[in-house]
Amino acid sequence: MRTIAGMILSSLLVLLSTQVLALERFEIVTTLELKQLLEDRAAGKADFVLINTLDELIFKDSSIPGSINVPWCKVEETASRLGENKNRLIISYCMGYR
Repeated sequence: MRTIAGMILSSLLVLLSTQVLALERFEIVTTLELKQLLEDRAAGKADFVLINTLDELIFKDSSIPGSINVPWCKVEETASRLGENKNRLIISYCMGYR
């Protein structure tokens, strides 16, 4: 019984540690920063992909101009829409936690 509990605990620790490492790769972009990035992109000074992860109906009704719609449930299917440049900045947004 202790062996099984130890294995489960070890597995959970590995999963949690990989999640923490993954989160370190992401940064929060504030509204003001995004506004500046959008202005810079319009002026040809910045290149990034802006992804709206909401479903298509919400995207059509309320999205940031210049964003592309990649519903969260279809991210893997539509990865090709992100372009070939693997170093390109990708910003995703939604309506927040529901």
